Amino acid sequence: MWQLASDGDIQGVWFWGALYTLLVCSYSLYFQIRTRYWPSVSGQLNSLEIEKFGTNEKLLYEQDYQSMALYTYHVNGVEYTGKRVSPWVIVASHNARFILAKQHAAIHHLPNANIKVFYNPNNPKKSFLVIASRTGIAITLAVAVLPLITFYWRFYG
Repeated sequence: MWQLASDGDIQGVWFWGALYTLLVCSYSLYFQIRTRYWPSVSGQLNSLEIEKFGTNEKLLYEQDYQSMALYTYHVNGVEYTGKRVSPWVIVASHNARFILAKQHAAIHHLPNANIKVFYNPNNPKKSFLVIASRTGIAITLAVAVLPLITFYWRFYG
C-alpha cells in the first residue's frame, strides 16, 4: 500500500487516509468516552459569549466565531476557573453561528442559577460545560470506520 500511495494510486491513498482517520477518531472516541465518566460539580457562570475569531473581516460571511466562557467551580475546597465549553473547539462561520448557540443550549443549568461543570478527577483544573453525547460518540465511531468499510467495498467487495 505504501508503494501504491507514493505512486499516487487511489487504492493506496484511500487506504492510508482511512487508516489515519481511524487512528485520529479512535483517540477522540477514547477521550469522549472517558469524559462521560467525569464527575460534576455546581459552578458559577461568569460569562458565555459567541465572539469573533481571528481577524475582523469586512464581509460578514467571511467572519468566523467561537464560544468563549468563563466559570468558577470548587473541587475539594479548591476554587478553579474554567474557560472550555466543550472538548471540541468549534469555529463557525457567520452563517453557521447557530452551531455555537446549540452548543450553549447543551449546558446543564441548575435550579439555583448555577451550571454543571464536568472536571477531570485526576486533574480538576481541566473542565468542560458540555461532554460527549451518545449521538456524538456514535458519529465519531461511524466517521472512524466508514472509510475502511468503503475501502473494502471498493477494492475487495
